[in-house]
Amino acid sequence: MSTSRDAWTADTRNATPLSRRLPQLLRLAGATALLVAMYSFLVQGWQGSSDLLRYGLLLGHSLLLCGAGLASGHWLQEPRGARLLTSLALVSVPANFAILGAFVHAEAGIAALNYPGIATWQLGAPGLTAAVVGGSALLLLPVVILGFRVLARPLSSRLSWQYLAGNAVLLIPLRDPTAVAGLTLPLALWMLWRAERSRDQHLCARTPDGILARLLQFLPLGVLLGRSLWLYDADAFLFTAGLLCLFLAARQLSLLLPGQSILRGFLEVGSGLLTPLIGIGVAVLLERLLPDPLLLPAGSLACAALLLELSRRVEMAPALYRVLAVPALLLGFSGNLLLFDSLANALLCLVAGLLLTLAGHYLRRLALLGAGLVIAASGLVYLFGRLLSAFDLGGWISLALVGLAAILLGSLLESRASDRFTRLKQRFAHWQV
Repeated sequence: MSTSRDAWTADTRNATPLSRRLPQLLRLAGATALLVAMYSFLVQGWQGSSDLLRYGLLLGHSLLLCGAGLASGHWLQEPRGARLLTSLALVSVPANFAILGAFVHAEAGIAALNYPGIATWQLGAPGLTAAVVGGSALLLLPVVILGFRVLARPLSSRLSWQYLAGNAVLLIPLRDPTAVAGLTLPLALWMLWRAERSRDQHLCARTPDGILARLLQFLPLGVLLGRSLWLYDADAFLFTAGLLCLFLAARQLSLLLPGQSILRGFLEVGSGLLTPLIGIGVAVLLERLLPDPLLLPAGSLACAALLLELSRRVEMAPALYRVLAVPALLLGFSGNLLLFDSLANALLCLVAGLLLTLAGHYLRRLALLGAGLVIAASGLVYLFGRLLSAFDLGGWISLALVGLAAILLGSLLESRASDRFTRLKQRFAHWQV
């Protein structure tokens, strides 16, 4: 056996580059074929048999992948193929739970919107449905545990139960887009928090297999959102939640890539392009809760907050995202004042500008400081204009204002303005944009 293995190693070293990469290409082609095969159950119709038989084939497909992974690792002594097969078995689990959720929804009798017949899965009897759901969950449990033991053994228990919890959400017979979004977004944030903790506490979570294990946790949520967007009319809540989940997924994936990776750069740019869409979605969501003059500031704050968060983790031009947050804030507050010129909006600009100025000073960020000053100045200009429009030269208030302005102007002219500007320049020299 050792002689044949040594001969194989020698032949591999003398082979052409294409021949050396042939096993990888075969594994890639096989994985692609298996993924297309398993998830075609969710998007393609096959009406030639009962729903129970159709689902049984998918369940058997998942169990076969897990068994083939065990056989590959035990008899062939080839760990790469074993990890790939067990990973594909894990990927197939959400497809199983999505169909089980369709069985539960059919038995729950909840009225649903019109959707394709291929998405209708029913068994016709509550007892049979309960038996199929329970039995399938028991059969898929060892698949999940074994898969995560192969990928990240020290974290296998935690990741397995977390993955099962995410898949269990697919069993809930909810189809209302608002309810789905309200369920998905907190779960995505919780999983993101858990993934960050695992990365910080365990070294195995930073390996390629550990990274894959952590990314798989978000797959059930992707299936849940994809099912809702495909089968039902997506409202603003579901649309915004989907964009935010996509932003979080791009954030998590970009942190796993090297700093100078081209793919990471694309993910960072894509995340930046999502921020204005999320801001618009937030404004639309709050339309029924807030008056119209507050919608644009709320959306701009959401967009600017995401851009500032993005600037803290990007490797390529982080200052650019902080600069882009400035026009978003100016549009949300100063632009809103131009659209809805009122005393309340002017006061809002003053308060928001003051808070942004203080935040910029505390964080030593020139972009925030400049945005706050401009927003506050726009509110002051509006108030001065409003005051001057009702200005009365014969009144004592007018005389007091003119006298105060004259004194301040004289003090400004006699002050050493150049020295002040020099000190300000030296003070801001070490600040970041």
